[in-house]
Amino acid sequence: MQSKKYKFFDTVIQVLTPEEFVDIEPYINFLSDEEPDCTVTFEYVKHLPALAENVTTDSEISFKVDGNKSMCWYRNHGKEGYFACRIFDGESYRVQVLEEHRGKLWNGVIFNLLGFEEIIAKRNGVVLHASVVLKNGKMILFTAPCGTGKSTQADLWEKYADAEIVNGDKALVSLKDGTIFAGGLPFSGSSDICRNIYAPLAAVVCLGQAKENLIRKISVREALVALLQGNYRSGITDESSQKTIDILENLCSTVPVYRLDCLPDKTAVECLEKELRL
Repeated sequence: MQSKKYKFFDTVIQVLTPEEFVDIEPYINFLSDEEPDCTVTFEYVKHLPALAENVTTDSEISFKVDGNKSMCWYRNHGKEGYFACRIFDGESYRVQVLEEHRGKLWNGVIFNLLGFEEIIAKRNGVVLHASVVLKNGKMILFTAPCGTGKSTQADLWEKYADAEIVNGDKALVSLKDGTIFAGGLPFSGSSDICRNIYAPLAAVVCLGQAKENLIRKISVREALVALLQGNYRSGITDESSQKTIDILENLCSTVPVYRLDCLPDKTAVECLEKELRL
């Protein structure tokens, strides 16, 4: 078995696979030689476990929880039938892949199958649909529906505020010793910007488009609704889902969350920078 270990903030995930695969950018930037917090073992099988009764199903997966055991069946890009099954049983993490897909494992497929959101939720982490920038040692998250301007605002902060883009589309938020941290992940949608950097979270900005720049601090309730809409919780247990909600409630109670309706230009940066005083 080939062993690879990847570190996300302070969580190390070991991946065991029956064949070698070459790490590609940006996954290679998250490799670690530290002791793992959990190990996910991949194996090839001729037949997947039979689909359980009373599963929760969407376009890509079917999911079932039975006590401490959870199972997730994966479709192959919307095709009929399933090509893999993730089995979490207590502290045992396995992923079975049909034999006909041997040789097709690579970083993207592996992280799609290993139950990252479930693993990270158990260790006080949450994945958000947001761009994230680093400014003066603090992180700022921009969250919004697709096409509303997350990447644009990140680009503007890099251009006009001397900020560093950490990720253009995904952010990892983690609670440690009462402090909310944010940082990068090796997946970023179409932005192709993925840096392995973590720092305390200074603010979250919920974006909207407008003909003039308007900013206001929003309530904990309004902030929580906005962040839940941008949180990935598909295929995780109710326990981990509740833990995710608890982390986001903590974030909304301790970190300022703003609504910024803005123009896609320098003036939006100036408006927010004045409010944040970073």
